[in-house]
Amino acid sequence: MSNTFSTKVSGKMSSRGWAIALGIGAIILAAILLVVYLDRYRARANGENAPTPVLVAKRLIPKGTPGTLVASQSMYAATTVPHKEVTVGAISDPAYLAGRAAAVDVFPGSQITTTDFSASASNLVQSQIVGPERAISVSIDNIHGSLGELQAGDSIDLYIGVGGRGGQAEVKLFRPNVKVLAVPTSAGGNLVLRIPNAHDAANFAYVADNTQMYFVLRPVVGATPTPPSTATVTSILG
Repeated sequence: MSNTFSTKVSGKMSSRGWAIALGIGAIILAAILLVVYLDRYRARANGENAPTPVLVAKRLIPKGTPGTLVASQSMYAATTVPHKEVTVGAISDPAYLAGRAAAVDVFPGSQITTTDFSASASNLVQSQIVGPERAISVSIDNIHGSLGELQAGDSIDLYIGVGGRGGQAEVKLFRPNVKVLAVPTSAGGNLVLRIPNAHDAANFAYVADNTQMYFVLRPVVGATPTPPSTATVTSILG
């Protein structure tokens, strides 16, 4: 009888011990999981708040503005923001702007992103002129030259045919080393030339409307200066 009672008591104590052990194990496991969760939460929070470098527009950057101009005129500020506040595609390296132009208006305080600047936008005429430079569109009907060989980016020497002294027609150098910004894609289109200085725009407009223009292609590399020259019947025959 006593042995039976002892066995029952021992069994109850053993079951209670296992229950206590399991309870302690559950508490320890919960504590471990809580520590792991807190560590991961802190890591995530720290990552979201980690200072991340970005470029922010200091003033309005109009569509078409060359990236090189944005950099040279410090139209942006290099700063840091919490990682969770970084705009998708935000750039931090000003070198990204080289060879690109603003594809949209970028407003002051905005983070500059990869979608704001594109290489294709740099082909826009307004993206190829800065400061005092201007662009003029000239009808190809008024120009002589090998248009089939001409490409945007080429440099030309521009000559004009005018009435000279004594009623003699003459051809003379008007402007050397003129940059071509765009060429017509179809017959009847216009040639777009870069004017180095706004003060010269009226002169270009006048010769475009009142003279015969001739262009001569210049070498891509190593072009020597073009000397001023004038040709008349007398100079040719003389």
